[in-house]
Amino acid sequence: ALIARFNKRGDIDDITRAISLFREALTLRPPEHPRRDTTLNNLALALDTRYKKLHVIEDLNEAIDRYRECLRLTRHDHPERHATLHGLSASLCSRFMQTRENEDIEEAINLCRESLAALSSLHPNRWFSYTWLQEAYLSRYRILHDPADLSLAVENFRLASRHPTQGFPDRIEEAIEWARQAEVYHHESALEAYQTCFELFDSHVMTRSSITSRREAATAFRGAQSLPVDAASCAIRRDNLRRAVEFVEQGRGQQWSLASRLRTPLEDLKSASPQLAQKLLEINKRLSHAQGSAGSADPATADRAATEYRRLTKQWEAAVAEIRNLQAFSRFLLQPSYKDLQAAARQGPVIILISSQYSCSAIIVPTSGEPHHVSLPSVALLDLNNLKDRFARAIRHASIMGPKVPRNDLIVLLRTVWEEIMLPIINVLEHILKLKHGSRIWLCPTAAFTSIPLHAAHPFQTRADRSKEPCLEDLYICSYTPTLSALVRSRQMMKKRVTPSFVTIGQGQPGAGKGKALLAVESELELVRKLVPATANRPTISGDAATRAGALEALEENTWVHLACHGKQDPTQPYNSHFVMRDEHLTLLDIMEKHVPHAEFAFLSACHTAVGDKETPDEVIHLAAGLQFSGFKSVIGTLWEVDDTVAKHIANVDK
Repeated sequence: ALIARFNKRGDIDDITRAISLFREALTLRPPEHPRRDTTLNNLALALDTRYKKLHVIEDLNEAIDRYRECLRLTRHDHPERHATLHGLSASLCSRFMQTRENEDIEEAINLCRESLAALSSLHPNRWFSYTWLQEAYLSRYRILHDPADLSLAVENFRLASRHPTQGFPDRIEEAIEWARQAEVYHHESALEAYQTCFELFDSHVMTRSSITSRREAATAFRGAQSLPVDAASCAIRRDNLRRAVEFVEQGRGQQWSLASRLRTPLEDLKSASPQLAQKLLEINKRLSHAQGSAGSADPATADRAATEYRRLTKQWEAAVAEIRNLQAFSRFLLQPSYKDLQAAARQGPVIILISSQYSCSAIIVPTSGEPHHVSLPSVALLDLNNLKDRFARAIRHASIMGPKVPRNDLIVLLRTVWEEIMLPIINVLEHILKLKHGSRIWLCPTAAFTSIPLHAAHPFQTRADRSKEPCLEDLYICSYTPTLSALVRSRQMMKKRVTPSFVTIGQGQPGAGKGKALLAVESELELVRKLVPATANRPTISGDAATRAGALEALEENTWVHLACHGKQDPTQPYNSHFVMRDEHLTLLDIMEKHVPHAEFAFLSACHTAVGDKETPDEVIHLAAGLQFSGFKSVIGTLWEVDDTVAKHIANVDK
């Protein structure tokens, strides 16, 4: 209990008291006592714990002595002997890093080998031996710089992260550390390490039976949030741009990818095998139902749903494996290749902006041919984070300024975006890709780039003839996409056209405790109605009728939607982000559960509808992305808080 409290609070008195108690217990268990080995191991562990806090070498020396005595008393066939072997190995590694005595590291390596020799090939505890072996080899490499030791460390990283009988969380932690160390020491296995991370993440998250629990699983690992951009940066630095594009896509939007598996268009499969298509469709429906039930507040109901979800997942995997045996379906639901992703650029190039701790750059995916790398030498991750924060402050400041007061701070920031980020990209578009002005481009920002208004980049300069230098939107028509797959998927759903209908949904009087009244909402709805052709079906839902159920029904029944109300992004649980209706909130989860493949366009006249999740910025989990996932091909959202009178003005301009 004292050690547990020390680990939680860090009070050195707790661990010191624990050591005293273990020493007292040892006096009560003389050498012939059958449980002396247990007390020795506990004392050694406590001493090692205190060494890690205070770095007093005497604690480490005594811990090693106690571990050795414990091993002498422990039978070779004792089921817990491996734990003492690992503890002693770790302590010897620590002392080697302090004293540089080769005997210590040699003994540490031999102890791990002894542990491996005593365990069967699928024994779960082999994972611990692999992890301590890689630590021992890595420790020796740091001191002696022998490349063979680095290679042996990497091999044990590989074995630990792929050990089949160890749980996914431990294997993911090891794979993340493998990628980090491969980056530090420039080892050729870095790309393999990142790929292993993504595969393990995919398998781990897929076992979770609810959407919210998947996000919790994805955010549980320290350092995992930056893996997609770090992996892409690694591939760029190794001149493998196709792999970089695949990494960005594979690592980003993982939550959306998993959810979309249950909505896979099956038209092509129905032509090849109607029976398999129907089988998968039925499993998908049952999985969706089990996924919803798993979020029940009743623990017993949630447990039953989770068990059913795991059973159905196995059936789903078996059905998909059967489909992949069909000719032309070998890559069914696998992570898309660069060739698959390039379909996103069919109507214009897609520009992926990558912000990693290792490098910041852009990749342009053209309509055909190889991707193009654009270096951004003036930009570092710290610069982007500062720029993002400065934009947030400038927007807040601008909201309280008079309409005729110049926004000088915003001008400075947008000029920075132009010069340091977008101008190098424009140079490639104009001079290498020869892209005509007025063409369409799609921006696909990652991490810190997602909170910067890239489309508004502007030089704010005047030429010698007194004409103004063109800004980005003067040169090209800009749109955003959360992922390349999202763009491809939305175009696939556009194959079937239906009679257009336009609904305006507004809630300007949300009620007590739900936000201030939005006085411009009703006039905004009337303005939008006037802009829609009188021949079109154009219902309006507002006031008491603008309820959660009414809004959901309207989203399902109409192809075009204009929604004016309060929008709230939940920074801790983004799936609870919502639009404020008269009765209940219309949440992101509500929207995701709907499937409206005939939907076309949504204009979100609300705050924070395109702001991502702080914990998983590359998952782009926000209201605009949720509407796109449910079926809307195009969505206009907001990065910041917006005044309702400004929203009305923008609606008039855009329509």
